[in-house]
Amino acid sequence: MNTNDKNEYNQVKLPLRIAMEVVLQGIKIRLGRSIVTITGVICGIAFLMSILTGQMIKNGVKKEDAIREEVTRINNFVKAEVGFLNNKTISLVVAGKLSEIELRTLESFEKEKIKTIQIDKNTQIDKNLKSIKKVSEKEFSGEESTALFLMGAGKIPDRKWKVLLAKHHPKILATTISHAKINNISENQLIELSRIWSQDETYKKLQKEQQDKFKNIWIGIISLLVTVIGIMNAMLMSVTERFREIGTMKCLGALSGFIKHIFLIESSLMGIAGGFSGVIIGAVFSIFAYSFSYGFSLVWTSINFLKLGEYGLACLLIGIILSILAALYPARIASKMVPADALRSNL
Repeated sequence: MNTNDKNEYNQVKLPLRIAMEVVLQGIKIRLGRSIVTITGVICGIAFLMSILTGQMIKNGVKKEDAIREEVTRINNFVKAEVGFLNNKTISLVVAGKLSEIELRTLESFEKEKIKTIQIDKNTQIDKNLKSIKKVSEKEFSGEESTALFLMGAGKIPDRKWKVLLAKHHPKILATTISHAKINNISENQLIELSRIWSQDETYKKLQKEQQDKFKNIWIGIISLLVTVIGIMNAMLMSVTERFREIGTMKCLGALSGFIKHIFLIESSLMGIAGGFSGVIIGAVFSIFAYSFSYGFSLVWTSINFLKLGEYGLACLLIGIILSILAALYPARIASKMVPADALRSNL
C-alpha cells in the first residue's frame, strides 16, 4: 500500500449527507452558473419532448381526422338511404364490441335528435347514450322503427332477418365489411356503410405509413443526439471549470470518493430540475404550436395522455442519466488530480 493510499485510508470518510449539504451550498453560491447548466439540460430535454409530443399529436390528429371523416361519410350515406333521423326510431343489432367509428356514429345520431335507438335487452354498449332503449325480441321487431342497423365486427347474432326485412325494413345498413354476407339475404338488401379500400389504395396507404415511420425514427434519432450533445456540453463545462475548487477541497482533506459524490449528486439534481422543466416546456410548446395549426379541440381530443406521461417519464430519466454520465468522466479525472495541479488549472 503506497503513501497516498495509507493517507486516504486513515482519513475520515464523510457521509453523503455532508456531500448533499456541500452541493446545495455550492449551487446557492454559484446560482447563476447553476441556472446556465440547468438551462442546457432544459433545452436538450425540451427539444426531445417537443419532438415526441409533436409526433404523437400529428398521429393522433391524423387518426382523429380520419374517424371524423368516416363518421361524416356514414351519416351522409344514411341520410341518402333513409333520410334525416330526427324524431325517429331505429333498430340496432350489435355483433360484438363496437368500434370507435360506430360509437361516434351513434353519438352523431343523438346530436341529430333521434328519438330512440332500440337494441336487444341482452346487448351491452360501451357508451352511455340517452337515446338507447333496451327492448324484448317482440318489441325489437316493432313496425315503428325507421331503419335496421348492424354494427360490430364480431359474430352475427341469430335473428329472423327475413321477418325483420319483410315487416318494415327494406335494407340492412351494416358498418362492417365482415357483414357483407348474411344467410338468405340478397346483396341488394344489405348496404355496406364502411368504405372498401381498393388494392392500389391499400398499397399506397401502407407505403405512406412506412415512409412516415422511417421519418419519425430518423427525427427521433436526431433529436436524441442533439439532446445528448446539449446536456453533455452543459455538464462538462460545469465540472471542468471547477478544477481549482476541487484542488482546494483536496488540500483540505477531501477524499477522491467524496469529490466524485459531490459532482454526481450535483449532476443528478441538475438533471432532475432541468429534465422536469424541459418535459413541461416541451410538451406545452408542442400542444400550443399544433393548436394554432389544427385547432385546440382537435389537438386536445387527439392527445393520448397515457403515452404523453410515458414520454415525459422517459425524457426525465434520459435527462438524469445523461447528466450523470456527462459528469462522471470529468469528475473522475478531477478527483484523481494532484491538488497542486488542480490549483494551477486555468479551466
